[in-house]
Amino acid sequence: MEKTLKTDERFFEKASRHVTWSNIPVREKYGPDDVKGLTYKEDINDPGSFPYTRGIFPDMYRGRLWSMRELCGYGSPAATNQRLKYLIGEGESALNVIGDLPTQYGIDSDHPCAEGEVGLEGVPVDSVRDMEIMIEGINLEATSFNLSNYLSPFMALYLAAAERKGSEISKLRGTFLNDTLVYILTLYYPNTVLPFEIGRRMTVDTIIYCLEHVPRYYTITQGSEGLRESGATAAQEIAFDFCIARYWLNAILERGEGRIRIEDIAPRFGFTHRVGIDIFEEACKFRAARRLWAKMLKEEFGTTDRRSCTYKVHTPTLGSQLQRPQVINNIVRIAYQTLAAVLGGVQSIHTMGYDEPVALPTEETHRLALRTQQILCYETGVVNVADPLGGSYYVESLTDELYKQMKTIMDEYKYTIADQILNGDLMRLLQNQAYEFQKEVESGERPIVGVNCFTISEEEETGEKAYRIPEQEVDEHLKNLKEFKRTRDQKRVAKSLERLIRAGEDEKENLFEHVLEAARNEATLGEMVGAIRMGYGAPYDPFDEIKYPF
Repeated sequence: MEKTLKTDERFFEKASRHVTWSNIPVREKYGPDDVKGLTYKEDINDPGSFPYTRGIFPDMYRGRLWSMRELCGYGSPAATNQRLKYLIGEGESALNVIGDLPTQYGIDSDHPCAEGEVGLEGVPVDSVRDMEIMIEGINLEATSFNLSNYLSPFMALYLAAAERKGSEISKLRGTFLNDTLVYILTLYYPNTVLPFEIGRRMTVDTIIYCLEHVPRYYTITQGSEGLRESGATAAQEIAFDFCIARYWLNAILERGEGRIRIEDIAPRFGFTHRVGIDIFEEACKFRAARRLWAKMLKEEFGTTDRRSCTYKVHTPTLGSQLQRPQVINNIVRIAYQTLAAVLGGVQSIHTMGYDEPVALPTEETHRLALRTQQILCYETGVVNVADPLGGSYYVESLTDELYKQMKTIMDEYKYTIADQILNGDLMRLLQNQAYEFQKEVESGERPIVGVNCFTISEEEETGEKAYRIPEQEVDEHLKNLKEFKRTRDQKRVAKSLERLIRAGEDEKENLFEHVLEAARNEATLGEMVGAIRMGYGAPYDPFDEIKYPF
C-alpha cells in the first residue's frame, strides 16, 4: 500500500532499501579492504585479457559498437519484412526475428491448435516460401540475422530460403537459439513437442552440421527468457545457463567422437541474457559472467583459446520490469536498463518498446526503442572508455560477490541441470521466487513507481495506441499456405520426409542434413517436426489432432 508523505518528510527522505534487485545486501561505502582478496591479473586484468572481466576486446566500443537488434515478428511474413526494412532504415545494425506461438511449438498455421494464435506474438513461418517473403530485399551475407526459435527446421527454412535468394550459406552470419533444454524451460511444455531424447540429438546434430557448412553462425545461443522473466536472480540467470552450456559442450564432444575439439565448438556458443534496471548489479553481472565463462573453459575443458573463452552476449531489456500503469514511464526504465548493458560491455542489445506490457511495438515505439540506444551511443560518452566502472571498490566487490554466487550454483547443479529442468524442479524454484517477489511489491517493501507508489487514478491514465494484427494479414497467410501445399511437388516432399524419418532411426546419420534437404524440397515446419518425431517412434502430431499427410 502506498504511503503518503508530507513535503517536509519527502525533503528529508532517505534511501530505505539497502539491497540490490536480487536482494544482495550492500554497504554504504566500499574501500580497499573490500577487494583485498582479488588479484588483478588473475581475477580482473585489462580489457581483452584473460579472464576478460573488463571486456572481451582491448578497445571495446572504440573498436566496434554493440549491434542494435530489435526483436521483430508480425502477423505475416510480408508484414514482418516491411518492419525489418523500416528498422534498417532507422539505423538498426542487425536483425532479430521471432516466430509466433504455433511456429515456436513446431506446428503449421493450419493446425487446429494454431487457431487464434497465428501471427499474434510473432511471425508465422510454415515454409521456405514464407521465409523467402520475410527476407525479400535484404542482403543476408552483409547482415547478422538472429533466429529466435529453438527448432532446427526453422533454421533449415532460413538456409533454404537464403540459397534460393542467391546467398552461399557458408557466408551467412547470425545467431540461432537451438537449445531444446531451454526450449522446455521457456515454453513450459516438457516432452510434448519434442521428447528430450529427440531434441537433444537435433540440437547437437545442427551444431555439428553448421560447424562445417555454416561456420559463421552461432548455432546455439544459451539464454532462457523463462529464467530471468520467471523469477531468477542475476546470479541464477548466468549460472543456470552456464550449466546448460556445459551440458551441451560435453554432448557435442561426445557426439563428435574425437573429431571435434573444444576450440571448434566453444567459439560458436553465444548467450542471450536479460538486463534489468539495477545498473550496478547488472553491469557487474556481465563482468562476473565473463570471468566465470573463461575460467570454466580453462579449468574444465583445458583451453585458454581466446575465441573459446570469451563470453559473447546479446541483451534484451527485462520485460517483466516494465509496467502497464503509467506505461510511458517505461521509456525511463528502458533507458536505465540499456545503460546498464553498455556499462557491462555487452555485444548486442534489444531495447523493448515502452508499450511491451500492452502489445507488439508500433513503428513509433520501435523507433523510440532504437533511438534509446542511439542517443546512449552517440551523445553520452559511455562508449569512449573500455569498462568505465572498472576499479571502483564497489563494482569490483559486487562483481566478485556475483561471481562467487554463480560459481556456487554451478557446482551445485553440475551433474543435474538437465534432470532439474525435465522434472520441473527448476521452474518450481523460479515460481516460488517470483511469488516472494510479488509479495514484496504488494506489501510496498519493494517500491515500483506507478504500481505501489506515486500512483494515479485510472481516469488520469493516458490511453496508448496498441498495435493490432490485421485479420486480413492472417487470412491471407492461411490462404497462401493452403495454395503452397496444393501446388508443390508432393512426391518430392514425401520422399524427403521419408528420408528424414529413416535418419531419425539411424543414430549414425546427421539429422540436420536431412532436415535441410526436406526444407529445400518444400516440406513445412510442422511436417518436418512430425517426421522427426516419427523417426523416434512418437506420433506424428504432438497434440494428436492430425495424421501424417503422406
